[in-house]
Amino acid sequence: MIDTSRNMLYHLGNLNAESRRISEQTGTGKSINTGSENSILHSNVINLEDKLRVTTGLMLQISKTQVMNSSADTSLKELKIALGGDEFGGGIQDDLLKALNSGMHRSDKLALATNLRGIRDNMFDLMNVKVDGEFVFTGSDTTVQTIEKDPDYADNGKITYNGDGFLREVAVQPNSYRDRGVTAYETMFYTSSKGIASEPFTFQEGERIIDNEGFEWKLNVAGTELQKYDYNGNIYHPLENDVTSIAITSSTVADESAAIAGTGQSVRATYTLNVPGNPLNRLFEAKHNYFDDLNVTINALEGYATKLDGTKGAEIDDELVRQTVSNGLEQNEKQIDATSIGHGELGGRNKVFEVAYEKLTAQKTHYDILILETTGADLAKLAMESKALELTYQSLYTTISKMNNLSLLNYIK
Repeated sequence: MIDTSRNMLYHLGNLNAESRRISEQTGTGKSINTGSENSILHSNVINLEDKLRVTTGLMLQISKTQVMNSSADTSLKELKIALGGDEFGGGIQDDLLKALNSGMHRSDKLALATNLRGIRDNMFDLMNVKVDGEFVFTGSDTTVQTIEKDPDYADNGKITYNGDGFLREVAVQPNSYRDRGVTAYETMFYTSSKGIASEPFTFQEGERIIDNEGFEWKLNVAGTELQKYDYNGNIYHPLENDVTSIAITSSTVADESAAIAGTGQSVRATYTLNVPGNPLNRLFEAKHNYFDDLNVTINALEGYATKLDGTKGAEIDDELVRQTVSNGLEQNEKQIDATSIGHGELGGRNKVFEVAYEKLTAQKTHYDILILETTGADLAKLAMESKALELTYQSLYTTISKMNNLSLLNYIK
């Protein structure tokens, strides 16, 4: 017999390799499976797949942001109803208008005070809404609870904001970021006064002072200057020529007793300073905690003045109750305006992420098509190659069969 095993096995090996290639490409739909098959094509595919992963990751982050913004939007809608009511009435504003009605008796005002306490608790819950473990209105550190009640809250009605004026940034494209959501400063604090560069600025004790970059400024212990604090809540260590402390130019002392006789509530200390002229766009805002105002109004409806620490003071007559409630109505209108503005800012930021998500969706579709076109196997070509391979197998096996029949004995015959 003629020895053809080595030669035939070599050809069979080539055919088997080609068969595996055709089977793999038909099964996966890809033109290559390893980089060694086509290094340039493989490099292009890796680049496209990397861009697709980045795009998909951005879409996931924006999707989470949209969920948080949606929760914030719902909370602010309910907060605006709590403050100003809806088409059916209700809300703090409606109760305060009722309290100013000359026909209201003390018992009716007590009922309104009870209702306001309930609304206040609802507002507290709305400001502490969180999504996937993150507090929505807390600023840069979303792990801390947005607002907390004082240990003596039942007596003084004090609520403290634990966050800051910095918003979290979310990527909408590689190296491109946008602010997410709004802080409690924009939704539950109204601006009582503003001061721009080279102008005087007056604020009240207990108000939070925020500049146009989101940094907070606090009074020193002596009450003689305002000091800048950084992202971590520490006194700011400046870059060269940056102003980090401002001297108080004048102040008034808090009045807890004499003012009550005329206004029905104590008067906090006030401070005045000159806003530094550098940089020229520097802006200070005094953020007033509306919960403090609401506490004063509730105490007045129950027939009491309010001390500086938030607790009830001496009893007041109906006229002082009326004056305090009237003042509370003005403060409520300021807060309604502030919350509405904050809600509008949230809507604008939400729109940015909606547009960004649509753009990323289009990008993802584009990359999917490119990858398919770059790596996709030609199924028609594979079908023809498979048929040709089948015929080649048949020819090779026929040849092997015939050559095996060739022998010296058959040749002699």
